[in-house]
Amino acid sequence: MSIEIHALIKRRVVGSPTKKAILLYMADAASDDGSGIWVSKGNMALDLEMKSKRTVQTNIADLVEAGIVSEVGQRKCKNGFTVEYRINLNTVSGLPQTRAANAPVPQHIAGALNARVQELHPTGAGNAPPPVQEMHPNHPLNHNRTLCPADADHTQQLDFDFSGFFDQFADAFPRMGDAEKTEDALRKALGEGVDPAAILAGAKAYAVEQQGNQPRYIKYSENWIEEKRWRQHVTKPVAFVDPQKVLEERAKDIQARKPWARTIKVSQAGECITAGLVSVAQCRAAGINV
Repeated sequence: MSIEIHALIKRRVVGSPTKKAILLYMADAASDDGSGIWVSKGNMALDLEMKSKRTVQTNIADLVEAGIVSEVGQRKCKNGFTVEYRINLNTVSGLPQTRAANAPVPQHIAGALNARVQELHPTGAGNAPPPVQEMHPNHPLNHNRTLCPADADHTQQLDFDFSGFFDQFADAFPRMGDAEKTEDALRKALGEGVDPAAILAGAKAYAVEQQGNQPRYIKYSENWIEEKRWRQHVTKPVAFVDPQKVLEERAKDIQARKPWARTIKVSQAGECITAGLVSVAQCRAAGINV
C-alpha cells in the first residue's frame, strides 16, 4: 500500500464517488511510484459493495481513457491472468483539489483547541451529588470511572481486513496450495508481528521471479509462508518511471515493427497515437489492430 498515493488521490477530484473508490482501492495495492497494481476486479466489486464486476471494469476503462491509470501488462493468476495497472502520478497531481487551498485548518474533533483540561467527566458535574468522582484518565486510584469516547486509546488500530488481505495474496502468489493451510500460515505470521505489506510485496516479487517456470518447481503457498520466504524477496523501492519515456520506448518498438510490438494493447498504442509519437498506419503495420 502507498500511503502517499492514497493521500494524494483523497484530495483530488476524480469525477465520481465510484471512480474515487476504485482509485483509492488501487492505491492500496500500489507501490510508491504508482506501479505494481494487479487486483481481482471481482473481489474489488465485492469489497466496494458494487453491483457487478462490470461496474468496476467500466470505471477502470474510463480512468484509463482519462490518463489517470495506464495498463502496463498482464500477470498470471489462479483464473488465468489479470491486467497490471499503474497510477499516473503526474496526471493525478494535476487534477483539481477537493478543498480550497486557503481552507481553514480543522479544529480538534471535540472543538477544544486550547481549552483547559477538565478534571471531571463532562456529564458528572452540574447537579451530581457529592462526592463528585474524579474522572481524569490518568488518575491512578480510580478503577470505576465510566469510559467515554475521549478516553479511548487513540493509538489503537482499526480492525484488520484479513479477508481482503488473503484475496490480495491469492491474486499475487503464483501457486496457491491448500486454502485453509495457507490461511492458517498467514494468520500465524501476522500474529508474530509480520507486516502484511511485506508478505504481499514478497509474494509479488516471487511471482515475477517464477514467471515461465514449471509449476512443479514453484512452492505451494502454505509452504512458502511457513518458510518465511518473503524475507528473501524484499524489494527495493522502484525509481520513478517517467510515463513519457515509457510512451517513447513503446513507440520505438512500434516504428521498428519489433516482434513483440504486436503484444502491445490497443489502449497503449492509442496513448502513443494521441501523443503524436506514431501513426495509425504504423501501428497496423506492426500488427496492432487499432
